[in-house]
Amino acid sequence: MALFDYKGTDSAGKASKGVVDADSSKSARLKLKQRGIFTTDIRERAAEKAGRGAKTNLNVSSGRVKMASLTAMTRQLSTLVKARIPLDEALIAVVEQTDDGRLKSIMAQVLESVNGGKSLADSFRMFPKVFSPIFVAMIQVGEASGNLDLVLNRLADFAESQYDLRNKVVGAMAYPAFMAVAGSGITIFLFAFAVPKITEVFAGSKMPLPTLTVIMINISAVVSQHWLALIFAGVGSFFLFKFYTSTAAGRAWWDAFSLKIPVVGKLKRMIAVSRFARTLSTMIGSGVQLLDAIDIVKDVVDNDVIRKALIQSRESISEGHSISGPLKASGQFPPILTHMIAIGEKTGELEQMLNVVSDAYDNQVDTAIKSMTRLLEPLMILIMGGMIALIALSIFMPMLQMNNLNSLS
Repeated sequence: MALFDYKGTDSAGKASKGVVDADSSKSARLKLKQRGIFTTDIRERAAEKAGRGAKTNLNVSSGRVKMASLTAMTRQLSTLVKARIPLDEALIAVVEQTDDGRLKSIMAQVLESVNGGKSLADSFRMFPKVFSPIFVAMIQVGEASGNLDLVLNRLADFAESQYDLRNKVVGAMAYPAFMAVAGSGITIFLFAFAVPKITEVFAGSKMPLPTLTVIMINISAVVSQHWLALIFAGVGSFFLFKFYTSTAAGRAWWDAFSLKIPVVGKLKRMIAVSRFARTLSTMIGSGVQLLDAIDIVKDVVDNDVIRKALIQSRESISEGHSISGPLKASGQFPPILTHMIAIGEKTGELEQMLNVVSDAYDNQVDTAIKSMTRLLEPLMILIMGGMIALIALSIFMPMLQMNNLNSLS
């Protein structure tokens, strides 16, 4: 598909212009003619034309879009709809303003679908890897209630909060991950290439070597002979772990195990609870029915243990129980969450209570990440420094012994 800018007149003789997606200019003219628009000028966008050769086989529905681009698009559409601009014109403006090439193509197809008579929700539903069930469900409710601008604004706020949370976590993990990889690389290099060269000095010496030196020499011998195999083993183990945790059994095991890891487990639970509270609040506030909202929310928490607890809770809620009771009985949710939900149910302010919990946990996550980062930085430096110090000590100790023996003789 390519994007074409067109100018023309409609059946009433009114000037019309916009964007249409099609395989060729001929197909574009035919589409517009079916809409009752007679084109006077139609041109393929230069960026699309230049990149068409590389993107001929690209199926935009199979790829993902950057969260930042999707959030910006949602905010723009919300602003335009709030300004009472007709939906088709708002979508045209969004297509023109979007910089992301993939999202631009998708939104052009959404525009085409809406002009063809489909609802906005059904048009978004054609791209499940781009627009999540939460996104589609809320758009559907917004269209039905006539509050599409408010729902879009809520979606933009929700997407921004999730984007910020993810960036905090990724940013906190980036430094330790880099230090771990760099430290492993430096250690392998020292043992494989540096230590063998230096320990050759002791080869002709008959004096007994310190235990630390013997250990380092033995380790160096193994690493120098098998360093490539060790690297492949490390990389292979990583991808094997990723593959196993992508299976249902592996995901269940890892999600249960990770919640028990000191510090990390607590942080993962806080993130999951924050996502649950924020998402459920957003959907309830937008008019989505509670059971439907829980059906969607269970896939947002990103932890199999908590997801199963939500599934079990949904069954209890569908039988007429309150929300807080089944969540508390599962043992997977902190008391403050179930307590605030219980208050919200009694006072009719469930959305506000969920927002309070989510804000509180967002702040706790932020504090925990900062504390963990402050702790990990010196810890990683200490580990790397300690390893280098041990290697240096294992080399200098026999050198000092040799100097002492030479001075005595």
